[in-house]
Amino acid sequence: MAEALEARGHELLFCAGGGAGGLLADQGRNVIEVPVLRHLMHNNHIRLWTSLMQVGKKAIETRGVVDGLVERFEAFRPNLLITDFESYSVRAAQRMGLPLMCFNHQQMLTHTRYEVPRRYAWDAWVARLVINTVMPQQPEHVLLSSFFYPPLRYEQGATMVPPILRAAVREIEPSTGDHVLVYHNDPTGVTGLIEAMQALSEHRFIAYNFQPPPDAARTMPNIEFKDPEIDGFLVDLASAKAVISTAGFTLISEALYLGKPLLVMPNGGIFEQTLNALYLKRENLGEAIMHRVPGPEDLRGFLQRASQHSGRRHDLLSCGNDEAVQCIEDVLERVRGRTVSV
Repeated sequence: MAEALEARGHELLFCAGGGAGGLLADQGRNVIEVPVLRHLMHNNHIRLWTSLMQVGKKAIETRGVVDGLVERFEAFRPNLLITDFESYSVRAAQRMGLPLMCFNHQQMLTHTRYEVPRRYAWDAWVARLVINTVMPQQPEHVLLSSFFYPPLRYEQGATMVPPILRAAVREIEPSTGDHVLVYHNDPTGVTGLIEAMQALSEHRFIAYNFQPPPDAARTMPNIEFKDPEIDGFLVDLASAKAVISTAGFTLISEALYLGKPLLVMPNGGIFEQTLNALYLKRENLGEAIMHRVPGPEDLRGFLQRASQHSGRRHDLLSCGNDEAVQCIEDVLERVRGRTVSV
């Protein structure tokens, strides 16, 4: 998106932390570093109340960050703040009266009318509460990116587009190799999954973000363990015969775009991942294992059925970059016009 907006002559200032901030800075972009507020995971389940307390404590300890952002924003003189679930910049913009636009996947939970089994009602309510607490209540517009498309709650104030895909994903040529790509975002929550892969000796697995046992090379010759790394991961993704992963939106979107059969394991307590998994199954785009770690028979069955989910579904999934840029420019034009008229 940065490349697309810059190509149209827009000047950008980024507000980011962690890996995203570092990546943008390495690309030579103008970045203000801010703290990253993360949730805590254990055994594939979010530690909700501990996470909320930690986030609240860190937000108090770093409240001076907003003062610094206001100063930097005033010097930059932006027309619009676009936020992807980053709270410090939102607070700075609200203090300044700077127009705000939301651009993310998380607000699918608050801005669409989806249907889920009754057992997820509490998780959905908590997720909506958290999102509505973090995000501005009356933004200029909400731009949603998604691989599934439930009806919008507020058609005048929101737009839904297909997934946003980086150039490397759009340009790489997918192939079908002999390995299954496995990714898990919480190394503490995979007890049993390594053993399940080991039991399928007829299949080769490339596993990212795991903590392999010391004797893995000898006892698990069909599993290659790798540390997370962007370029190498994409190569392994594009050449995989199937993908097994947690149910994060970005990896699902990239795997579907590349036509990969998907088996997902949503993190417990993260309703966004639950919703992703439910719609992945509902649209017959892949399979999901809910509330437990897959065993050998789960993996074997999925890999036997993998061909049912292979190939790109252009009717349901495409690239939303151009539509997103157009939506941003429409909002920007409206904001500029209002400023001029005043």
